[in-house]
Amino acid sequence: MRDKMTKRQISMFLIALMLIPLLSNVQADGAEGPELEAKNLVATVDSNNETVTLTWSNIDTNDFTILEDLKTTNYSLYRSDEPLNSSNYQQAELVEDNIQACLSNDSLPDCKSREHEVVYNTPPNTDGSYYYGVISTLEDGTVIANLTVGNASLSEPVYEYGSPITSPYNLQATFDVENSTTHLSWIGVSQVNSAIDSNHTTSVWSHSIKANVSNWEDMNKTEIVANLSSDVNSYEIEHPSEISRVNYYTVLHTFDGETDSRLLSGNTLTEGLVEDNTGPTITGTLVASFNSSTSITSLDWNGSTVEDVNYTLHIWRSSSAIVDITSDEVEEIAQVDANTTQYNYSVESGYSGNTYYLLTLSDQLGNHQSDFNGVPNAMVFEYTLTTNQNIVTDLSATFSDGVTQLTWTDLAGHTEATYQIWRSTTGQINATTFNTPNVTLLATVESGVEHYNNTFADGVSEYSWYAITATASFGTGNITYSQTNLSLTFNSLSAYVAEDTKKPVSPPVLNANYLVNGTTQISWVGSTQEQGTMWTVYRNLYSDLDEEAFWVQVGQMENDGTSLHVMFVDTVAEPGEVVTPVYAIKATDIFGNEIDFEDWKLSNSVNEDRQSPYVQLKLYDSQMQLESSRWFNGGESAIFSNLAVGIYTIQFETSDDASIIEYTMSTGSGTNSLNLATGLAQIEVAVSSDMPNITISFTATDFTGNSASFDTLFCTSCLVQGNIIEDVNDDEKEVASDKEEADGIDQNVLIGVCAFLVLVIISLMFRSPKPSNQKPEKAPTGLPQKSEDSWISRYIKSK
Repeated sequence: MRDKMTKRQISMFLIALMLIPLLSNVQADGAEGPELEAKNLVATVDSNNETVTLTWSNIDTNDFTILEDLKTTNYSLYRSDEPLNSSNYQQAELVEDNIQACLSNDSLPDCKSREHEVVYNTPPNTDGSYYYGVISTLEDGTVIANLTVGNASLSEPVYEYGSPITSPYNLQATFDVENSTTHLSWIGVSQVNSAIDSNHTTSVWSHSIKANVSNWEDMNKTEIVANLSSDVNSYEIEHPSEISRVNYYTVLHTFDGETDSRLLSGNTLTEGLVEDNTGPTITGTLVASFNSSTSITSLDWNGSTVEDVNYTLHIWRSSSAIVDITSDEVEEIAQVDANTTQYNYSVESGYSGNTYYLLTLSDQLGNHQSDFNGVPNAMVFEYTLTTNQNIVTDLSATFSDGVTQLTWTDLAGHTEATYQIWRSTTGQINATTFNTPNVTLLATVESGVEHYNNTFADGVSEYSWYAITATASFGTGNITYSQTNLSLTFNSLSAYVAEDTKKPVSPPVLNANYLVNGTTQISWVGSTQEQGTMWTVYRNLYSDLDEEAFWVQVGQMENDGTSLHVMFVDTVAEPGEVVTPVYAIKATDIFGNEIDFEDWKLSNSVNEDRQSPYVQLKLYDSQMQLESSRWFNGGESAIFSNLAVGIYTIQFETSDDASIIEYTMSTGSGTNSLNLATGLAQIEVAVSSDMPNITISFTATDFTGNSASFDTLFCTSCLVQGNIIEDVNDDEKEVASDKEEADGIDQNVLIGVCAFLVLVIISLMFRSPKPSNQKPEKAPTGLPQKSEDSWISRYIKSK
């Protein structure tokens, strides 16, 4: 136990021996404290600028050691609302730190006489007294905090007043490289402190160095804008096209001419704003080559000069020459490192046209090269269309009525396209013939029309081939290119179109003859030049042959070479009528060409007669004295009664067109004929007691085949019975059997009829004739007709 105590005592003794030198060193430092402490600290208050200026000096000594120590000594200035001492200074406000007592290169006299000054801005909303003190920190970290009153600390506090902040808060600034503008924004003081009047104006200042309360008044600065209203909290500054600088901005409020320029509210930039819109440059040559088998365009700019290899290269592509990389037609296809010299681009499918490539450089700020003089650029034709992708389909052509109509189907999805119509008269339009003089451009048609009419003048007869090409955009935006690909049966006709506007030629003569069957035969000679031509025959019943509306189509016939063409047309004349039409012929060929109306070939006027002839029968006795006469027009029966026995002569008078009379007699056999055109037409009839009744049936026929049949009975004594006598012998027997029964009745009837006839005759004598709209074409002449002189004979009894 004793041994342990001895060892402990020895240890404590040794430790005490080791601490003795250290204690003696602290004593030494404490002895150096007054020499390295600040001297003559003075505080001067500037109530106008609301600042406190603190000044002090180094120790006034010629001691080399002390002056050398001052070169490595720093001062720290503290502020407190209570007197400062070594115990409380660390809780005080540190105003400024690391203030060198002397500079390392100061001479000893300079170090000895160096004065120190710190301007302290009294914080806003301050109203009170404050102490200031300075401590010294040596090179080895030793702190001299004696704060000796009158030297390193104030003996009395200074009164400070700091007015409220009336400047904007939180100034922010950004530079827009693309638009070359600086955008400033801030918070109005009245938004932070509602107690401050919002009735103020705002000004914006620009300066090249950092501003503070000390240098604000004397620094070079430019007022960008003044008198902004209080509701404005941002401002944009537009810069010229070329700018490159670091700049500072300050924003101030002004109240009734008073401005808070203490710069206490973050209303001035503490870090300079980089305003740089000047882009870097690359110059040189770009080589572009397109590989149609791989659809890849290779770009090579090896040897170009790049401003900085740390920048970025931009590769641009457009369907038109690139003068503005911001254009809608310009596309950025890649960004590569500035030390890259080659790039391969895969061209999209469905592309056709010239393509332009260009390279630019940009820096880290995003500034792009704006000067395109000498930049690497190239143009190359790129084509990645599939077969027939750029041609129309379903092309067809038809010719009719002097017009060739082309129809096709437009390119799908290409409303911007226009279509060119090409024509050749020498052969098909293909890649070989397309650019020759034989192929001509007829017209350009807009999208959606899908047809074109090529109209020809009269007198043309040609074979033509047609093709349609398109001008459209295939991946080239609003730039269109002529797509001259040609494919037979798709957009180029493989077969010709016959185009003919020559009018057919009329036949030299048109014959028209009326036939006895009631038809008119029309005939003409055809032509070998009118193959497929359709002949159309017209009829005109009017005297005006120049009015086309009066001509009515009556038949058609296709041309058959040079043969005689014959057509039969039924007459429009009704029984008993006569018409005199004129016929005409028109030709229409297979192309729709027609003979003009004024060139129709006309026939002579045709007499189409369906009127039965009129025949007057005259009966002469043996002395050639006229015994009786009758007119016949067909269907009549006449009795020549009470004839004396003897030889009678029958003579005929007819209308102009009667040609023949055929007759049969009850006394003979067979049919006899009288040719009225060869001379006098007469028949002798012998009436005797042995042959008291002779029946003769007549048929008169005119030149057009119209006929009139009538019956006659020649007798010495006979009585007329109702209708046509078909068998005279039977009639005579019937008359004889009924004679006695009818005598009384006939006499009464005869008296009544005679009285009626007298009244009719008297009435007709006093009655004006009716007007007639149509004059009879064949007026009877000579003695009374049958109806006028024989109807009463049926009522007269034979004597």
